[in-house]
Amino acid sequence: MRSGPLEDDLVFNSNASGRGWTRFSQSVEKFKPFQLLIEAETNNVGFIAIDDISVTPGPCQVNETNLEFVGCSFENGTCGWEDISSGQCRWVRGRNATGNTGPSVDNTVSTELGWYMAVEHERGDTVRPAAVQSPTMKQASATCTLHFYYNTKGEDIKTLNVLLNEGSRTTALWWLSGDHGDSWHHGEVTVGRVPRDFTILFEASRTFTRPGHVAIDDIGFTNCTLPEPQPLCPENMFVCNNGACVEHNQVCDFSDDCGDWSDENDCEQQGVVERCSFEQGLCFWEESETAVAAWTHHKGQEAWPKHGPSRDHTQNSDAGHYVVPGNLAGNGQTSETLSKTLLPSSNCTVRFFYFSLDDATAGLTAWSRTLQSGSDDAALWLRENSHSYSWQRAEVTFSSSVSSKIVFRYEPGDGLRGLVALDDISFSRECLFDPDNNKLPDPPSTSAPPISSNTPASTAPTLPCQDNEFFCWRSARKVCILATLQCDYHPDCPQGEDEDGCGRCTFESDQCRWTDTSVGQSRWQRQKASNDTEPPTDHTTETGYYMRLNFSQGSTQTEARLQSPPLPPSSPYCQILFHFHISAETSGSLRVLMQQAEGSEAILWSRSHNTLSHWPPEHLPVGLHQQPYKVWFSGMNQVIQTDTTSGDYIVAVDDISFINCERSYQPPALSACGCSFEVGLCVWVQGAEDELDWLSRSGPTETPNTGPAGDHTTGKGKYIYIKSSRPSVKGNMAQLKSLMLPPAGEQGYCFTFWYHMFGSTAGSLRMLLQTTDPLTKTLVWQKSGNQGDEWLLVQSHVSLQKVHQVILEATVGGEAGDLAIDDISLISGPCPASDLCDFEEGSCNWQQQTTDDFDWVRQSGSSHNPNTGPDSDHTTNTLTGHYYYLSSSAADSAGQTAKMSSPLYPAGKGACVQLWYHMYGKGMGLLNVYQQSEEGKQALIFSQTGDQGRLWRFAHASLLPRVQPYRIVVEGVKAGPTQEGDMAFDDVQLTDTQCSSPGHCDFESNSCSWSNLGGGVDQRDWLRGRGASPNPNTGPSVDHTTNSTHGFYLYVDSSVGEWGDMSFLISEVFQPSTRGHCLTFWYHMYGNHVGTLRVYINDRKTHAGDNEEGILKWIETGNKGDMWLEATVTVKHKEAFWFVFVYQRGINSGGDVALDDITILPGGCYSGPPIDPPEDNNDMLSAGLAVGLTMLAGIIISIVLFMLNRTCSTINQPTIMNNNETEENSALDLFDCKIDGTQHGTVSDFSFFNRLYNPSPHVTDAIVASSDA
Repeated sequence: MRSGPLEDDLVFNSNASGRGWTRFSQSVEKFKPFQLLIEAETNNVGFIAIDDISVTPGPCQVNETNLEFVGCSFENGTCGWEDISSGQCRWVRGRNATGNTGPSVDNTVSTELGWYMAVEHERGDTVRPAAVQSPTMKQASATCTLHFYYNTKGEDIKTLNVLLNEGSRTTALWWLSGDHGDSWHHGEVTVGRVPRDFTILFEASRTFTRPGHVAIDDIGFTNCTLPEPQPLCPENMFVCNNGACVEHNQVCDFSDDCGDWSDENDCEQQGVVERCSFEQGLCFWEESETAVAAWTHHKGQEAWPKHGPSRDHTQNSDAGHYVVPGNLAGNGQTSETLSKTLLPSSNCTVRFFYFSLDDATAGLTAWSRTLQSGSDDAALWLRENSHSYSWQRAEVTFSSSVSSKIVFRYEPGDGLRGLVALDDISFSRECLFDPDNNKLPDPPSTSAPPISSNTPASTAPTLPCQDNEFFCWRSARKVCILATLQCDYHPDCPQGEDEDGCGRCTFESDQCRWTDTSVGQSRWQRQKASNDTEPPTDHTTETGYYMRLNFSQGSTQTEARLQSPPLPPSSPYCQILFHFHISAETSGSLRVLMQQAEGSEAILWSRSHNTLSHWPPEHLPVGLHQQPYKVWFSGMNQVIQTDTTSGDYIVAVDDISFINCERSYQPPALSACGCSFEVGLCVWVQGAEDELDWLSRSGPTETPNTGPAGDHTTGKGKYIYIKSSRPSVKGNMAQLKSLMLPPAGEQGYCFTFWYHMFGSTAGSLRMLLQTTDPLTKTLVWQKSGNQGDEWLLVQSHVSLQKVHQVILEATVGGEAGDLAIDDISLISGPCPASDLCDFEEGSCNWQQQTTDDFDWVRQSGSSHNPNTGPDSDHTTNTLTGHYYYLSSSAADSAGQTAKMSSPLYPAGKGACVQLWYHMYGKGMGLLNVYQQSEEGKQALIFSQTGDQGRLWRFAHASLLPRVQPYRIVVEGVKAGPTQEGDMAFDDVQLTDTQCSSPGHCDFESNSCSWSNLGGGVDQRDWLRGRGASPNPNTGPSVDHTTNSTHGFYLYVDSSVGEWGDMSFLISEVFQPSTRGHCLTFWYHMYGNHVGTLRVYINDRKTHAGDNEEGILKWIETGNKGDMWLEATVTVKHKEAFWFVFVYQRGINSGGDVALDDITILPGGCYSGPPIDPPEDNNDMLSAGLAVGLTMLAGIIISIVLFMLNRTCSTINQPTIMNNNETEENSALDLFDCKIDGTQHGTVSDFSFFNRLYNPSPHVTDAIVASSDA
């Protein structure tokens, strides 16, 4: 916060905020003007973003409470938290403390201005901890969680404890001792179910014999309110007595999820018989015969703090009981406890709570045992979180075709044993127990199918399959398949039961072992579709089931996860397919995450806005997995601190399946992935990161002035395109995805497609390659903005040696930006050679000359010097594309050159050479293009000098007639010592089309040197069109050049946009001349309130002041009739400059605004005096004057020809022109003394310096007219 030149106060500082948005607010007390500055520094990992800034009068509202659960940041007081210390120290609110009282910065804003609570020494005789107590809070839910930050620094720190106080009973929730450094650490603990009024206490003790401090900050509570009654519960959910809804797998699990204990009553009627809270002993759990030690029964108040947690889970107090491995002495031996014997069961679920703190080196696991010896134990569960102060819930579902027991095993590690305990174990109604509790067999028995719960048997029946086989128990007859075929992504049983619980799921009969792992009241639940649900239909049958997550209004829960069962190892071509729904009242996102080999999580996909279509599908690459792995669907809730109300946020998924995942899968041939889109998308699929889809169409699109007139294949067939008009909005994106493709091989393959990008607000088209190992996307080609009303070819040689996917991604730029693609093909080997050399695969046989001083270097990405050179190539507009460039350095000398020559072209080939060049930098030299004979004689056909702006510019030059082979030579000439003179060229091509004449553009073949400004400054582009276009447009019916419907011109689509929208057209850069320059052009303005057309000149100095237009030189406004009119502008400028045409839309849409036949030549524009109509008696005088003028013209022409002949006879070497000669754009052919002209320019979508638009023109040398625009 700045209130003066040297008065900067740091009010907020943060190094990380996690995955979500974090809210910051700060009251400001300033008595003089101040300024807020936000400063960010990032590295190569992660990102920083800000949003929703507001400054309001008065202090910030104290928003520390959440439905009577009182947290506090201490920025505006203590929020009712009260010091109740009675000894030698106390808690006080402080900030910016030094020495022995507290840290220098708080946690909330990380500055010296932030507040916290710290322990301070106080005179007194009693040695007791300092205690700060919360306000009294009402009963808390089972998921209630306390969050806080602590800072403990110093060697005299004894303890910092968090206590739960219920009446006369106090239970430790969290504890810490010792020095943890002068930094803030996050603390978290589940408060758990508290059925009465309670308070939270923070107690700390220290001796104050050494420097240090104990401080706390940012106390908060989440998920603490009891569940609210619902008007209607889904069919698959349990209805509590109070009207709340909970999942059936939470019923009778010793957790009061309803809030009135109704889900924990009458459990035998619910079918849950076998369960144990350990309050009365070990129940049916017994010691293992194979383990050295057993689990023992203890109470929290006697086991804590050295041997067990301070509280149990059942009673949430130190008076409750649990079991710990071994005895309290801790013998360092493996401990096991066994359940009763289970009969063969299908989808049996065991639920339990475990406590694990400071126990990272040990192992806590659950197993299924079918042999008494334990030799074939199958792992069901492995503890992942070994450090938490909270009881954690776990459940595991399994099926067994033989009798079995559940085993909990604890194996001590190398270090000290932490606190480990089990409590509240229960079995679901699907689990069938042997009433006689028979021992397990040894040797093994044969396999058997799961049997139903009503089977009155106590021993396993005789089964028809062998030990290494799986019994297809749903099939009408005996079917046995190899056990290795179970869970291999391919159904081998007639009814597909071998893939049950292996990942795929329609949710019609159950959840297929997909489980909710959320912490909080909002959970993923299986929902039956009805008119009263959102969405009202499922995807499978429209009346079936799906998985649904509902974040209710005002919920503070940030995430809820749906976890897959362990998924089998997969092929490199594996993809997951699912259908999803996101509600309209979206304040979060739906994400898909995947477990990586090292255990971390990767985000496969994310979408943050609602779905408009019905259950859209999405395909995501999963890739190769050598070991079982998991996938999560994560609903993210954006907690918004606002007074405005919005509806519930609902997400849903349905019909999860896996494609091409079996290890034996082989991809189809590359040629099978091509598509002409005549019948659907072939093997390509729509992406669903955004709502926009590719649409199939034949003929023109619905919107005029954009899109193709027909497909590329035949002109009458089909293509696919994105619709840019409503309801699409700017920024909408559509993706087209291929199958997962094999590694490209030694020769690679050529990926080709045709695209059409025509429209005044055309967006962008990108080609990306996605891999799964690692999970990355690589941009290999992109274009943005209007590319003309024609189909254009893209050829990309793919050489990626990994399994990958091709993604074509189109983005809407505005309402007139329909973008189309057609005729995709994939052909093995490199792309075929063409007349265009883009330098992507090499030099195209261009060679460095040996008589120069430097070499041109083939380069990708940005050049090495700052403030000069391109950021990417011109062909692909990406960091991976290639071009040739000449670097600059402080050791350069003026006149040093680098030359590169093309292959030898046959005589008569080509009439025009085209290339793109980049000349940006204050120290820019000279770029020359020569036509060189086989003997080495050369003629200069193009030359450009000076800074041409930060963009690729287009140049073309007429080739001189030849009777012998020739080469094209590109020469860079350095200006002297500088590091801001890098130049580059790319995309060289010979064409048979004649170039435009010098200084003139009739737009018949291209836009010459004229380009749209782009860069976000203007609202739409100038378009090249003609009256006879099969695609309807708003331009004139005829051009000026040919006066026909087939001639071309530039026009603005005035049917789109708003009143006052601007369209910029810029020229190349011209060097100053004492003779000035003459601009001549023809314009067409037809229609009521059609708008205003202006001509400006601009230069570097003016442009650097955020002025995109420059100095106004000419203006015309309003309707001028259905005719072409001529205008001329004389310009004399002392610095390098460029012309800018600006059209500003009028009130009405439609009408014609167009330009044609623009000419820019050195010298002033000739403007003779007005001549009155001749009278009859002046006929002889008029005739004499005409004869005299004719004779004078003849004499002048004779003198010019004589001087030219004399000049040609004396020149033997090529001459580099000076500024004035270069401006005339003429070239001397040293072979036949023919004078020819050159034309060079650009077609670009980027602003020179990407500066903001300032709408304040400088008006000079012009008469500004007003009209009815």
